[in-house]
Amino acid sequence: MERPKKDPTAEADKAEMKRKLVAILAGDVVGYSRLMAQNEEMAIQNWTAYREYIGDVVEDHQGRLFSTAGDSVVFEFASVLDALRCAVEVQEFLRDVNGDVPDEQKMLMRFGLHLGDVVLDGGNYLGDGINVAARLEGLAHPGGICVSDMVYSNVAASPEFTFEDLGERKLKNISRPVRVYRVAVNGMGEGMAMPANGHAAEAAGLPTVAVLPFDNMGGDPADEYFVDGLTEDIITALAAWRSFPVVARNSTFAYKGKSPDVRAAARDLGARYVLEGSIRKSKKRVRVNAQFIDAANGHHLWAEKFDREVDDIFAVQDEITHHIAATIAPELEKAELERVSTARPSDMTAWGYCLQGRALLEKFSPEGNKEAREKYEKAIELDPGYSAAHAGLAFSHHRDIWFGAAPSRDQAIQMLLKAAQKAVALDPTNSEAHYVLGCGYTWDRQFHLAIAAGQQAIQINPSNAAAYLQLGVAQSFAGRPAEGIASMEHALRLNPQDPRAHMSYAMLARAYLNARDPEEAARWAEVAVHRRPSYPLAHLVRASALGHLGRIGEGQASLNECERLEPGFATQWALRPMYKNPADDMYFLDGLRRAGLDAEGDFC
Repeated sequence: MERPKKDPTAEADKAEMKRKLVAILAGDVVGYSRLMAQNEEMAIQNWTAYREYIGDVVEDHQGRLFSTAGDSVVFEFASVLDALRCAVEVQEFLRDVNGDVPDEQKMLMRFGLHLGDVVLDGGNYLGDGINVAARLEGLAHPGGICVSDMVYSNVAASPEFTFEDLGERKLKNISRPVRVYRVAVNGMGEGMAMPANGHAAEAAGLPTVAVLPFDNMGGDPADEYFVDGLTEDIITALAAWRSFPVVARNSTFAYKGKSPDVRAAARDLGARYVLEGSIRKSKKRVRVNAQFIDAANGHHLWAEKFDREVDDIFAVQDEITHHIAATIAPELEKAELERVSTARPSDMTAWGYCLQGRALLEKFSPEGNKEAREKYEKAIELDPGYSAAHAGLAFSHHRDIWFGAAPSRDQAIQMLLKAAQKAVALDPTNSEAHYVLGCGYTWDRQFHLAIAAGQQAIQINPSNAAAYLQLGVAQSFAGRPAEGIASMEHALRLNPQDPRAHMSYAMLARAYLNARDPEEAARWAEVAVHRRPSYPLAHLVRASALGHLGRIGEGQASLNECERLEPGFATQWALRPMYKNPADDMYFLDGLRRAGLDAEGDFC
C-alpha cells in the first residue's frame, strides 16, 4: 500500500508550531491607568525603570520575556523554582522602593505563575497555559503571587516558601477548575498593601465589606476616571461609618478589568459582603447599577439603578456615592442581625451586642429601649474601649427622654451626655458618636453645641443621614428653621427608604411650622402619618398646623388620635419648652389650642 505524500505546506506549518512545557509568569501593574492619570510622566518613567530592573532579574534566573503590552508582562522559564524565585525577588524589590510612598502613589505588581503546555506559533506562545497564568495573576493581591497546583506540586518541598491553599477555582474561559495557592514569603503574606485587613476583622467578629471596581460598560477609556472615581468615593464613604471595616482600594482594585467570581473575590479579600456594579455613560446621561451581595451565599441584599443627567458630573458622583453609602450601612446591619440573632451568649462579640441593641431600639418602645441598654452594657463589659457601644448606650438614654420613661429627665440628659462624650473621646472619628452627642446637647438646650456636634458628624461622614436630621432639628430649635429644613430634606434624599423616615417627616413638618408655613407643615405631617399611623408626634404637629389653617375639625381629630395613641402626650409636648425663642414655643401651642387642646398654664 502506497503511503500518502506529505503536504509540504502542512509540514512547514507543523515546523512552526511546536509544543513545550514551560513555567509561565504573568504580571501587571495594579492601577496603572490611575497612576497615569495622576502623573503620566512619572508613571511612565517609574514603569520603564522597573521593567528594566525586572528584565535583569528575569535574566539572572534564566527566564525570557516573550510578551509585553503596556503595563503587562509575560515571561517563560525552564524551571518552576527559578520562576518563583524571580517573582519573589521582584516583589521584595517593589516592597522596599515603595516603603515610604503614599498608598495612592505606589506602583505595585501582582503575579500569576503556572506550569503548562504551550504552543509556539511563529514567535508567539498560545494555549491554556498562558490563560491560566493570566487568570492567576488576577487573583493575586497587590504585591502578591498566586500559583497553580502544577507549580505547587513542583516546589512545595522547598524550605524557601510557604503557601496558603485557596481551594479550587473556576477560572474564566478555562474548562477545568484549578487549585490555587497564595505564596507567603519573607513577611509578604497576602500582599504588601492591604491596609484594611479583612481576615483579621472577620476573626474579631466584624463584617468586612469589599467594593469591587465598577465596570465601565460604555467602553470609552475616557470615562475610566469617572468609573474609578465613583468606586473610590464609595469606598471612602463606607469607611466613614467606622462600625465595619472596608477593604482598602489598593486591594480591591487588583480586580479591575477582571470578572471575578464574587464569592472567590470575597474569600481572597477576607470580606463578608461585596458591593459591585457597572456604569454606562453617554454625552447626556449616566446609568449606574449597584448590587450589595452576601458573599457567603451569593444572595443580593440590595440593588438599585440610578439614571442621572450629566450636566454636573461631579455633583452626580457625590449624590450617587452618598446615597449608596447611606443605604448600604443599614442593609449590612440588618443582614448581620440575622446572623447573630441565634448566637449563644458565649459566642457573642461586642459588635453583635451592639447590633441587637440597635434592633431593640427600632422597636421604639420603653420596653425595647430598656433591653437595648442591657445589650450595650454587655458590649461595654466585653470591650470597654468600644466607642460604638458607648454611643449606643447614649442613644438608649436619648430614647428614654423621648418616651418620658426616665425617672429623672435631667439625670437622663446628663447620662446621655456622659456616654456620648465618652464615645467621642474613645474615637473622635466616630460620626455616630458626634451625632448622638448633638442629640444630648439639643435636649439640654445647648443649641450652639448641638449644631457644632451635628456639623462634625457630617464632616466625618457625609453619608450619615441621621446626623443631617439631628443638625436640622437643632437648627430649627435654635431659631434657624430655613437651615433646618434644608438639612432635614438632605437627610431624606440620602436615605428615602429609611424605616424611621416617619420621624424625619414629622420633624420636618415641625420645622416648617416654625418657619410659619402651616400649609407645608400640614402636608409633611400627613406624609408622616401615612408612613406610621401609630406615631403620636406626627398627629400632634398636624393638629397644630391645621389649627393655624383654620381646619379645626380635622385638627381636633388629629388631637384625639394622638391622645388615643398615647394618653397625655399632647399636653406634655405642648407645654415643654423646646425652642431657643419662646415665641416659637407659643406659636406651636397656639395652633394646638386653636385645634381644641385644653392646655392651661405656663411652659414647664
